[in-house]
Amino acid sequence: MSYTDAKRMARAGLAAGGLAALTLLAACTSGPAYAPQTSTPQTPDVSGPPLLSELRGRVAVREANSRTEQIFRNALLFRLNGSEPVRDARYQVNYSITALDSVTSVESGSGIPSAASYRMQADYTIVRLSDNETIGAGSRFSTVPYDRNSQLYASQSAVEDARARAGKELAERVGMALLPVLKREPGAGIN
Repeated sequence: MSYTDAKRMARAGLAAGGLAALTLLAACTSGPAYAPQTSTPQTPDVSGPPLLSELRGRVAVREANSRTEQIFRNALLFRLNGSEPVRDARYQVNYSITALDSVTSVESGSGIPSAASYRMQADYTIVRLSDNETIGAGSRFSTVPYDRNSQLYASQSAVEDARARAGKELAERVGMALLPVLKREPGAGIN
């Protein structure tokens, strides 16, 4: 087999692999949570109601007891309800947050921490308020690395930034886990 034949075969293999990947992507039926309904996965019907549109402002999140929980709660509320205030809640998300700040690297000689990670974990349940039935539960975590130095103010600011990033990232992960549960519920805007 010559070099040009091998090159042609490699191109043909890449083209076949690309075509297979496109075929698999075309079969994907997932979509944005608040996007318009579709009559088929290939042809959108923009006249239909958005998915989960009836639940905007209907998902409550339990009150926070600390600043760390408040960061997570605010981000999760926005993820689930957008800018809609919670009114006449149908569901409530209960959660427990644990956070750990750990040093991962220390400068040799001085012993001053130079790198750290902030890990935040949420154990959550979602409850249908009409009958107090738990319809979903799970656990998600987020780990955010950050740099530290000998300046106390800079290090404290870095910890606070890492906590904020971890809380927002964790809220995104919990929100993504809750959306399929809410989509299965009757009255979620899905026919």
